[in-house]
Amino acid sequence: MHNALTPPWLADDAQLELTFKKGKTPLSHRRWPGEPVPLVKVERLQQLANDIASRSQPLAWEAEQCTAEWQQAIAQAMRCVGEARAAMPARALAVLTRLAEEDSPALLDEIVQLHGVEYATEVVIARQNIAAGHSKYPPRKWVFSHPEKENVYGLHSETYSEFDLRLRKHLSLAEEVVWQRCAEKLIAGLVETPFYRQPFIALLLPERPDIANQIAGRCIDNSWRSSKEWLKAVATDPAVLAKLEETWSSDIFTDRQDSDGYFANRYGYAACAALLREQGLAAVARLAIYAHKDDCGSLLAQINHPQVIRLLLLVADKNKPSQLRVAKYARQFPASTLAALAELLALPEPPARPGYPEIEDKKLPQQQKKREESWRMLLRTLLNTHPPLAEQVSPWLSAQARELLATFQQALPAGVTVAVDNPGLPEILLSPPWRSKKKKTAAPRFALSPLKLAPQEYWQPGEREALAAGKPACFFNDLPLHERISRKGEVVLEELGFQDMDYLFHQYTLNGQQGHLGSPWHSAYRTKTGWDKAAIRALHSGDNEALLKAWRDYLEESYHPNECWNLYLLMQLPRKQAVTLWQRINEENFKFVGAEYLLSILGTDALSGLLLALRHRPKEIFPLLMHLGATELALPVARVWRRFQAQSHLARQWLLQWPEHAAAALIPLAFDKAGDSREAAINALRLLYQEGHHALLQTVAQRWHEPRLWPALEQLLTQDPLDNYPARTPKAPDFWQPALWRRPRLLSNDQPLTDDALEILGDMLRFAQGGHFYCGLDLVKAACQPQSLAAFAWDLFKAWQNAGAPGKENWAFQTLGIFGDESTVRDLTQLILAWPQEGKSARAASGLHLLTRIGSDMSLLQLDHISQRAKSRPLRESAERCLQEIAEARDLSEEQLQDRLTPTLGLDNPGALTFDFGTRSFSVRFDENLQPVIYDQQGARQKSLPRLRAEDDQTKAAEALLRLKGLKKDAARVAKRLLPHLENALRLARRWTRAEFQSLFVDHPLTHNVTRRLVWGVYAANEPRRLLAAFRIAAEGEFCDGQDEPITLPEDTLFGIVHPLEMDDLTRAAFEQLFADYQLLPPFRQLTRHTLLLLPEETSVSKLTRWQGRSTTCGQLLGIRGRGWWQGSESYFCYDVAQHRLILEITPGFVHYSIDAKAPQQFGAITLYYGEQPVAFSRLDPQDLSEALSTIEIISR
Repeated sequence: MHNALTPPWLADDAQLELTFKKGKTPLSHRRWPGEPVPLVKVERLQQLANDIASRSQPLAWEAEQCTAEWQQAIAQAMRCVGEARAAMPARALAVLTRLAEEDSPALLDEIVQLHGVEYATEVVIARQNIAAGHSKYPPRKWVFSHPEKENVYGLHSETYSEFDLRLRKHLSLAEEVVWQRCAEKLIAGLVETPFYRQPFIALLLPERPDIANQIAGRCIDNSWRSSKEWLKAVATDPAVLAKLEETWSSDIFTDRQDSDGYFANRYGYAACAALLREQGLAAVARLAIYAHKDDCGSLLAQINHPQVIRLLLLVADKNKPSQLRVAKYARQFPASTLAALAELLALPEPPARPGYPEIEDKKLPQQQKKREESWRMLLRTLLNTHPPLAEQVSPWLSAQARELLATFQQALPAGVTVAVDNPGLPEILLSPPWRSKKKKTAAPRFALSPLKLAPQEYWQPGEREALAAGKPACFFNDLPLHERISRKGEVVLEELGFQDMDYLFHQYTLNGQQGHLGSPWHSAYRTKTGWDKAAIRALHSGDNEALLKAWRDYLEESYHPNECWNLYLLMQLPRKQAVTLWQRINEENFKFVGAEYLLSILGTDALSGLLLALRHRPKEIFPLLMHLGATELALPVARVWRRFQAQSHLARQWLLQWPEHAAAALIPLAFDKAGDSREAAINALRLLYQEGHHALLQTVAQRWHEPRLWPALEQLLTQDPLDNYPARTPKAPDFWQPALWRRPRLLSNDQPLTDDALEILGDMLRFAQGGHFYCGLDLVKAACQPQSLAAFAWDLFKAWQNAGAPGKENWAFQTLGIFGDESTVRDLTQLILAWPQEGKSARAASGLHLLTRIGSDMSLLQLDHISQRAKSRPLRESAERCLQEIAEARDLSEEQLQDRLTPTLGLDNPGALTFDFGTRSFSVRFDENLQPVIYDQQGARQKSLPRLRAEDDQTKAAEALLRLKGLKKDAARVAKRLLPHLENALRLARRWTRAEFQSLFVDHPLTHNVTRRLVWGVYAANEPRRLLAAFRIAAEGEFCDGQDEPITLPEDTLFGIVHPLEMDDLTRAAFEQLFADYQLLPPFRQLTRHTLLLLPEETSVSKLTRWQGRSTTCGQLLGIRGRGWWQGSESYFCYDVAQHRLILEITPGFVHYSIDAKAPQQFGAITLYYGEQPVAFSRLDPQDLSEALSTIEIISR
């Protein structure tokens, strides 16, 4: 119980009570010595002596760099090799232990057990003054040196060895008088101990922090900063700690593994736990730079104090676990969290994130807005969830923090309640079925035995042949395996996957490049101990188990091994052996490459191994399931259809492709006990029923000869969609605080949803799984204002993101796809583009799916923008795939989809171009570049966006200004794509049908601002290049000729943008005069377009030399890439037209990654090719040639 004298958190001097990870304990201390050391039953010293003898034949060493005393100790130690003596001087034993292959703490335990702690202390002190390693060149021998020499060459870590650190445990358990003598020896030994090893001595004496303080005081440079880090685990002097924090080298408070062992740290968690246990809250500040790591963060998160959560808040945006840790801390210790938030937000200058100041201070401006937004959101959540909390913490806050807290309390929104009979509220938000007392009728249970249905396979025509014709398949199937082995020997093993360096295998071996195979340089990194011979014998004899054992031995002994089996080559094995080996590879969970090719060879025989592979690598294997229909696959596919949105389209495809196999496997599960499998089965069967497979379902159901089965199944599949909700309503997460968000408002009366209606809406949103949403949400969408639903969804998403974006609550993110509008699309796109750089590529990919689900023209435009402009290549490729899938779903070509990427920006609403500020209003028109131009009520053009005034209606004005800013951003994005798209349509002579022309260019509320500034043409349907008539679109929507007379457009014709070469001079002049009279500026050059015609003698040749010798610059050449030209290599550019290709030679040429924009380039000849053959220019249309060559004419000089 807390009172005015006791804060609702730990006292500053409290002893911390921490819970440690399973199997982890803090470094020992005399106050907390821990469990006794168990007796060592194995003679490890003798084993060490024997091991050194076996590894050192003949036994040779070099110790010229050591003192005479050490040379004597080394000689004495070498005499003990192969025969460890009962006792030897500490220095000799120190030498012997330095030769150990493993850094074993148990070896020190045996020394203590045999000779006592004091002797072990002397051995450890001696070890700090001797280093050992092997000679670089033959003959092989041991080389001993002083550790300062060792440090130069980096033969060992600068921190500790596990053997040495084990002494801390024995010192903690020792009697007081023994400990005193050992401590004196360690302190006295500092005189001879190298500087970089001295912090380790301090680590052995946590009871004497003064030693650490003294050592740190001698730090005058950064030459041993890696080992200095360990002083932070012991030191207590604030001045010393401040000095240590000036440099940072390695993370000493986090466990980590490293492949070469030099930077491994197996005592980071133990050191962090020991520090907090020994020094309490005084140790928290020095952990700032490590607080975002799991080991340190998980310990800090157990401490109830504002100082701790302040630190966790400052590092929360470093990674997702840190965000989740803050959310969990706020739930567990709300008072401390509230106090820390209030103090942080009350600061005049925000603190930088812990880390290097020169890095973090630069990041602060861009971070601060996000950080403050998340802090404010969390503070409001705590005040709304725990109303009495502010009063409890106020006495312990500064005056500024108390004032800020009071402001936030006053700003909390009041709840909204309304009578139950409100006619505007949909029934689903008043009385949802899951709250009804009337429960759903329980489905009958049937004990159905599995049906037997033979597996089948299916391949598209030519699909198997394409796999067989691929480069890896061709290369690895050119010879029978036994002949391959006889010709190539052990090189076959490298082809099979027994090869160092993963990148060599994937980039070269699989592509049939053999230059690196059998290289002695790569083989030098391997100490082959017989696995190579065993593997060859196993391939000859067909012994799969021997081959797998050789693979395991190879993985254990190789340097950076490739871990993938080459399935292309394995398909040369006899079929039965290949099937068994495929099964065993997946049982052992080994990686592989070439699974689809294997499937094309083995077919249904590969099913058993495929099921195992699916379990281990679902993302990689799931697309391959399309080729096989099998009852064993039905449940895994049904689960994906129910839960995983990213691959739900593949699951749907499989279910509809193999309905009989799906039905045979899933019908028994639909009547099984309640659980995930039953729900997945019902959802998949419901899909089959809805897609017209009810007759097949009935036929399969009748195979069980149970007359009640089909009626029960049909009733289950045809139940009211509103009754299709989970048996248990998911619990609302902590971040669900809808009272703090913008509420959805009803269309009928503009009233906000009530508190209870919001909770019901939350239930429905949490029913979502795998991209499938509860149908009641459609009723909510029909009843509420779209922009208010979009605002609510965005606030929900921000709360989810601020809570660390927990994966199990992903429905909050998916809500954007249900309720999102154009403002959602705009804001979400910015996040999608930024997420890959923040390590959130998976979230960015999910964002693409949300844009696809929204499906508006604006979302398509943004997908196209991402596919062109994203910095992340995988993100660009994913966006391209999304666009391809949309085009296929709508039965559109790529060009047709591009035509439809122009959103209306809401302009189909008559009031969309009027912006009401209350006392003022503004209207918008678009110029020739689609830039919005703002006019006031008097028709005066505004130079910039209007500013808010005191006399404006603040609510209306703020909303109107936000809408105006959004319109300006969206129009800029549209113009950036649409204007080049239309000019390319002119260049490529695109044609549209009458219906397409009318919908895309005449009736479109935004595009018509551009189309009426262009001259359009009517073309014969059977001759798309023959112009029948030219016209323009008048402001009233009429079609007028060059004399400004209305004309009637013929039916069954095509339409396009007229090229100036298609018109005679009189027609072109007439349209130029019309456009001048109406002051219509075209969006790009059309009537005055630069054109070029070849001379008669030039049309009959395949090479043009007109521009040969002329010059340009690299920058100008790069500029023509938007006009159809592209760089083929550093010495030429290409232009594709009508199945032909123009090649423009340039000298000296340039590469894209090293460009001086002003560097001169000289033109060579331009040659026309059809395939590989040069052809005459007369084969091309003059208009196409003009578009290609006029660009060269413009940039040449």
